[in-house]
Amino acid sequence: MIVTASAPGKLMLFGEHAVVYGYPCLVTTVDLRVSTTIERTQSGTIDIAPSLPGEAEQHYLFTLDEIVQSNVIFPKAVSFVASAIAHFFRRYNVRSGLHIMTTGLAKNYGLGSSSAITVATIAALNALFNVQLSSREIFDLAFAVVLDVQRGTASGFDVAAAVYGGTVYYSKRGDIIEPLELPAPSFIVGYSGEKVSTTDYVEQVRRLYQQMPTLIEPIFALMTTIVEQARLALHAGDHAEIGRLMNINQGLLDSLGVNTLSLARPIFAARDAGALGAKLSGAGGGDCMFAIADDDARGAVITAMQSAGCEVLDVALHTDGVCIDT
Repeated sequence: MIVTASAPGKLMLFGEHAVVYGYPCLVTTVDLRVSTTIERTQSGTIDIAPSLPGEAEQHYLFTLDEIVQSNVIFPKAVSFVASAIAHFFRRYNVRSGLHIMTTGLAKNYGLGSSSAITVATIAALNALFNVQLSSREIFDLAFAVVLDVQRGTASGFDVAAAVYGGTVYYSKRGDIIEPLELPAPSFIVGYSGEKVSTTDYVEQVRRLYQQMPTLIEPIFALMTTIVEQARLALHAGDHAEIGRLMNINQGLLDSLGVNTLSLARPIFAARDAGALGAKLSGAGGGDCMFAIADDDARGAVITAMQSAGCEVLDVALHTDGVCIDT
């Protein structure tokens, strides 16, 4: 039996960094999907073959004992997939030889592909072994995997987006996961061209929070207010209000020290070209930003972002969560 599951990437909208400490955020999915294909074998080994466009296929081979031992550190290229298998095997007491092929994005845009591949792997295992996990159970297991691989630094919002799809209100490290019924956001998404470590920037803000808690806590509290107001504005389709909230949220992220020139240039270029709002998405330092503009300014905003060194991505937002591909 062969099963393939796919899961989407994400775009963080509001609440970056505060979400690490249990404050709420809003996140939406993007139609850049990753997939995991799993076939049961009689080999008694786990063969993982990650596939990226333009790269030669590599195979990583593990024994069943290596997979289920809790103290094994897996190679970075397959750490999320191998850890997902290990957690699944230990929790549901299943064992089988497997051949796994994963497909990723041609370029890592910082849109949550690690969490997406973790979710896709667990969904494929769930279908293959007929465990019948609920969406909540898939989230819980995938979040445990990501926490394990990232040594406890994950907040889980990108896992929730990959599982549930659409636009999600997320809070208290997964205690609250609320998929929202609203129109698909029409943001313009840009990649800064600079790939950075999310973990490094999360740790940078953590140190700042530890040094200056009386200043940073009110910033996180204000981000919570922004998230709640943005949720209403997204429901109403109020682009002007969404843009204002984006700009304020960006100012708070500036105060945390996570903005950089590679992000600031397209953010300010978009605003100067008529965008109602623009901000970074995620941990900062690089990766993606996004803007919102009315139809009459959209073309000028896209051109301005490109002129500022940003790759404008042709992506749809508010897309489906994890699914079994047929």
